[in-house]
Amino acid sequence: MHLLSPPSGNITIMPARSYLIFGDIEGKLDVLCVECTKCARKGRYSVRGLIEKYGSKANMMKWKEQLNGDCPKRDAHGLHERCDLICPDLPKVLLKNSSA
Repeated sequence: MHLLSPPSGNITIMPARSYLIFGDIEGKLDVLCVECTKCARKGRYSVRGLIEKYGSKANMMKWKEQLNGDCPKRDAHGLHERCDLICPDLPKVLLKNSSA
């Protein structure tokens, strides 16, 4: 882990990894919403259920990539046409946590 000391004097601990794990949202979200920006596909997943199934240290981005495995737009020729899954609640939760 890297320790950074912001101007306020508080210490912020930065994880040494570049991906999210389910443990990062444990206790912050009850339900993880996932939606595609290119089509109407969307889903809601219990965070507790995801942690029970995959573990709190499971890579969320790998899990998200597996979700679009059966999407007909996953391998579209144009990049702007490809399936693009997002988790709209993640920025709100992660930004709120980092500014606390």
